[in-house]
Amino acid sequence: MDACKIWDMDFALLSASDSSLPDLVQTLNRGFEEYPVPIHFNISQFLAMVHKDSIDLTASRVLLVDGKPEGVALVARRGWVSRLAAMGISKGLRGNGAGSWLMQKLIQQARERGDRELTLEVIEQNDAAVHLYEKAGFQTVRRLVGYIRREAIELEPDELTEMDLRELGALIAQFGLRDLPWQLAGETVAQMTPPARAYRNGHAYVAISDPDSTHVVIWSALVEPQARGQALGTRALRQVIAKFTGRTWHVPPIYPEELGVVFERAFFERERLAQWQMRLPFAASA
Repeated sequence: MDACKIWDMDFALLSASDSSLPDLVQTLNRGFEEYPVPIHFNISQFLAMVHKDSIDLTASRVLLVDGKPEGVALVARRGWVSRLAAMGISKGLRGNGAGSWLMQKLIQQARERGDRELTLEVIEQNDAAVHLYEKAGFQTVRRLVGYIRREAIELEPDELTEMDLRELGALIAQFGLRDLPWQLAGETVAQMTPPARAYRNGHAYVAISDPDSTHVVIWSALVEPQARGQALGTRALRQVIAKFTGRTWHVPPIYPEELGVVFERAFFERERLAQWQMRLPFAASA
């Protein structure tokens, strides 16, 4: 167990896999109190995130302060890359060095695992967190943005074919951006299961959350390279909306800003909230 003393407080780390699930979720929720965006998990939501985002609870950490759990860092892992999926510290301990200490420990442990890169996303307006990550050496990759279209109605003809989410995941891995945010990567989409759905129209593809809900999340909008420049992605989006008309559609703020035109052309409104996609590369071992 890593441990030290800061400002007369004893800091230590515990593997998240050694904490009970209810305690872990409770500590995580306390870590996001008064966060710029309300975040609160129940156990089912937490387990769904662990599955979809490849979170490794053995590599994730609980921050103990004077023996009490006061923070959580969730670490997701795939191959040589790991991602800080969430890091929250109880509001009474913020600003006293706990975040910096925890971040340095996470970087150290990623290096010791042999990771080649550590990635994360941080809310652009969260100045304290942005400063923390920049101070730790993270580099900005791009701005990530989100969109919304409320109670959408479309009359496009239905030309969609439903497909396996695993197949779409493979296509995203083949044709998507090499440095897509973790939540949009082909591996993530391939991990999704019904009631999430995937649809195709020719060379254009869309993945969505449960379409039977009144609020639906768009998890992917992909067009194969040879078919780009013909607004096929926008057309596929509008066809999906026509199939499930009247819903409110959400594009979470994890989409590269340069891809936003496909949503703007489908009459989505850009949300105020944005994030920075950041990375910390490590030198490969000799």
